[in-house]
Amino acid sequence: MPKNKRVVILLVAALFIVIIGAAQAIILLSMKNKNTVKEKVAKAPVFYFSKDEDISSFTTIVGERTYEEPAPVPESSEETKKSEAEKKESDDAAKSGTEAEGKAASQGDTADEAKDTYKYVHLENASADLKTYKDYLETQKSFIDVTKENTTAESTESETKSENAECYQLAGPSSDSKTYLSITLETAGDSVTVTAGKGSESWNDFFKSQWNEQKKVISDIQKQPKSETSIEQAENTVRSQGQEKLKLTESADSYQFIASPGITKIEGKNYYTVRTYKRLPDSTLTYVATYLCDCNDNSVGFQYDEVTGQTTPLG
Repeated sequence: MPKNKRVVILLVAALFIVIIGAAQAIILLSMKNKNTVKEKVAKAPVFYFSKDEDISSFTTIVGERTYEEPAPVPESSEETKKSEAEKKESDDAAKSGTEAEGKAASQGDTADEAKDTYKYVHLENASADLKTYKDYLETQKSFIDVTKENTTAESTESETKSENAECYQLAGPSSDSKTYLSITLETAGDSVTVTAGKGSESWNDFFKSQWNEQKKVISDIQKQPKSETSIEQAENTVRSQGQEKLKLTESADSYQFIASPGITKIEGKNYYTVRTYKRLPDSTLTYVATYLCDCNDNSVGFQYDEVTGQTTPLG
């Protein structure tokens, strides 16, 4: 083979090798860039539930905070749980026949929907952030505090938890007439966890059931310091103060007054806290203000901020 031809062949081969090497380098670089994109910082949600519910997220209210995205559940473990649940269901059905099927159906009607969890970490003051968000839900979104007193019983098993840990369960109206919104707020060290879900009954039914539960504990209140004013009397007393004294925008009769069970002690005096709600056209209640009714002389002299504990004298 002539020498010139051999040189040309070698040059072509070398050029081919360079092209292949360049292509491999481009592929490696693009893969690296893809991995970099995947390592982006987790983005905190702007709202919870759907946009229709109009519930701003924790960071939308308290400001920018470090958001920790929940670790994804491996598909294999989900499949394992699912298969185990299906196996248990079929075993139960086999044991109790149609009776078990009927029971499962009725339980399915009342079960709550799946919940979403959001965690915010490295907070300078987790407790203050939690209270700010709780106040937003109660005063602007008509949520009520439904934290059960018996949750202290659960804390027996969690003595390892920080003494300063806080946990509140709140419920509020939903745009879906068949459900209500449920939000749990918890602190643990320098973090706050928000758990959002939906209850399976209408907000009005849920609210009534909560009120009925509150009435059941009235007997316990009688064991507290003697007072001439009962919860029902406290509600009527606050209502009778009228629009001007209570600084309401409409007649007092257009509001609903609900006294919280228990007694609030301020500067040595015992008070009932009476919350005031405005009934909206869709029959939901929106929070307006809280007033203090003196247990001893039946007087109403203060508006009360339940978050800060501040009292404002009424005119």
